[in-house]
Amino acid sequence: MASCDVKTVVPCHSSQIPDPRSGHRCAADDGNIYVFGGYSPHFADNLFRELWRFNIATKTWHFLETTGPFPNEVASSCVVLHRGNLIVFGGSGVPFGLCNSKKLHICFLKKRHWFDLSERYSEKAESDGEDISPIAGYGQSMVLSSDKDLYVFGGTTGLEFNSYLYRYSLLKHTWDYVRCENPPIPRYRHESVCDHERFYVIGGGMTSRDPVEFFQLDKIQSFCFGSKRWNDHVCYPCKTHGFPKRRRCHGCVIFNSIVYICGGYDGVNIFDDIWSLNLSTFQWKKLPQVLPYPVYFHSATVTPSGCMYVFGGVKTLNSNDDTRSNDIFKLWLTLPSLAERSWEAVTDCFRNKIIIIPDVIDLGIPQHFLERLK
Repeated sequence: MASCDVKTVVPCHSSQIPDPRSGHRCAADDGNIYVFGGYSPHFADNLFRELWRFNIATKTWHFLETTGPFPNEVASSCVVLHRGNLIVFGGSGVPFGLCNSKKLHICFLKKRHWFDLSERYSEKAESDGEDISPIAGYGQSMVLSSDKDLYVFGGTTGLEFNSYLYRYSLLKHTWDYVRCENPPIPRYRHESVCDHERFYVIGGGMTSRDPVEFFQLDKIQSFCFGSKRWNDHVCYPCKTHGFPKRRRCHGCVIFNSIVYICGGYDGVNIFDDIWSLNLSTFQWKKLPQVLPYPVYFHSATVTPSGCMYVFGGVKTLNSNDDTRSNDIFKLWLTLPSLAERSWEAVTDCFRNKIIIIPDVIDLGIPQHFLERLK
């Protein structure tokens, strides 16, 4: 469980900083946070066809120059980071809904090169059954199962919402439509998290600002990879705060079989709260910590060590203002190990200084921490 307050991470004073944005996606390993895409009406081109990396140790942003076919539709895409590969599916351009994507891209981060896998897609329609690709859209969710299958659920074309479930095999490079009973109600900007046996769908809604069209969190559904079935899970309220309010465009991560959600909105209210859901007991708990301000259309990710990072998002509901963020927040979801605490103390000494790797090696720092500097 979260062990300290939410902290604002201040980048190195000499660092580049991404423009404020929303609709982007984040992913993390132990050393870096990756930020893909995004949107802002205050930016000349509206869309950010960009990939950024934030080094956690040095607190520096880096704009990553890449080669290969960079995705064109970069708002409300799906992103998964797997073994040094950033996997991106779908998304929309501007105006939303008129230029949607059904493409699957992979960026090999070590080489900073993109690959477009969509040339292998079949063009069969969803109703044709096997060997089909998803419909073009945005606001879906995507998870990676332990047997290296990608599952893409839900989303919208901008006109219609769906509850379709598609599976892509990274081994065979083929799509298929997973037809099963009792799927969740169609939705977009929900979140999905995955454990070894299944993935869980958390929240979501439609484009209306009527809170009735946002999905409550007193019950959630999961899809079992083995049985290929949807299951219902009744949740239990926090004893003092009840259930989280229904929401979409929230942040969501999973760590040690506990789901954490933060922020989001219900069409009327923007949230700054943080909740946890224990997947062993389905017990909700409202954390005492809150985000520094209410935000939605942000993105959250978690490091393998258990530190959650939140970046960007929209801070107002006023369409004339529509203020966006480029702040980074962090919250440890577990008690950091002594080694992690010591590493944080060392990296605090790096702030605003040029780091010479040989000099750092002379400090006797373990190799796996030194790798985070690269």
